[in-house]
Amino acid sequence: MTATNKTFLNFIMMGGSTEQKIAATRAAGFDEAEIWKEDVQAWPGSPDELKIRLAQAGLSLADIMVLRDFAGAPPYLHDEKRAQATQMLDMAVSIGTNTVQSPATTLVDCDPDKVDEDLRWLARQAAARGLRISYEAMAWSVLDHNLPAAWERIQRVGEPNIGIVVDLFHCCTRNRGAEDLDGIPVERIFQLQLSDLIETVSTDNLEHLIDTARHRRVLPGTGRFDIAPFIKRLRRDGYSGPVGVEVFSDELKAQPAELTARMAMASLRQIWRD
Repeated sequence: MTATNKTFLNFIMMGGSTEQKIAATRAAGFDEAEIWKEDVQAWPGSPDELKIRLAQAGLSLADIMVLRDFAGAPPYLHDEKRAQATQMLDMAVSIGTNTVQSPATTLVDCDPDKVDEDLRWLARQAAARGLRISYEAMAWSVLDHNLPAAWERIQRVGEPNIGIVVDLFHCCTRNRGAEDLDGIPVERIFQLQLSDLIETVSTDNLEHLIDTARHRRVLPGTGRFDIAPFIKRLRRDGYSGPVGVEVFSDELKAQPAELTARMAMASLRQIWRD
């Protein structure tokens, strides 16, 4: 990794307590963690105490995950989603991260006409707290399921504190290439998430795709994804944001957290190296 790119590990990869995940992530040499709301809730103390523990470990937070199906929520979910958003934004402040991740909606009954308005509201609420919003194009999102569509959305919303998550799982499973990065300023790419896949999946069978995504990803560089063009492009363009490993894997999660974290760092060093 270059000196400008911080490394992160997503806590979803590891089993065990929040404390065990913190210790394993730092011991493996990662700079940051992607923490989930559930990890914060599982912490035995207060969010402020969690913030202190992270600082003691020398581990910062890339972001907190995940505000699901927020933008374009149908009317019957509108108030509930805004309450969830407010809670997560406040949680982000209390644990010391500056970024909340919110992917494009997966709800088939979403209201497409409300997506821009909702994202604008979310961005402004975040800005009032000194936070950013990472918007992710997921392979099974109903809207904005690729990087160009997500970036077009962000441009239309027009708020400076919303950026893109480049998750190569979602790019590669839709057979998208590095040209999807065309026109996206690297400073508006808030993070790069790496994983890989052995199975063959298709958006023609979303149930299988989602099940595979949530249980059977593999470490980057150990599957069939052609991620080298993305890496080459980002490095050429001077991407200086965080680079990390996000692998949803029942197998990795069943291992000791320390082993999974070490394996993830070894994989990352092979993929993103000078």
